[in-house]
Amino acid sequence: QRKEVNRMNAALFKYYMVKNCETMSTLAAALGKCKATVSNCVNGNNNSKFTRADIQTLKERWKLTPEQVDKVFLQTDAEPEN
Repeated sequence: QRKEVNRMNAALFKYYMVKNCETMSTLAAALGKCKATVSNCVNGNNNSKFTRADIQTLKERWKLTPEQVDKVFLQTDAEPEN
């Protein structure tokens, strides 16, 4: 039985960061986390992940649609989208 693994699309996350003039510092402050924790979440280090509350905050902060949120935070190891 194959298990689908949800992982974040770090490249797309960084695209929205730049588009919204964010830095790791401004993101960390908005999420109430330290920069190292945010970086670990973005890069998937130490099994770090953003919480649902973090994702909701970023959705509102960056004015993301539900589809955009899914593409950034809920990417699966299934076939890549073209």
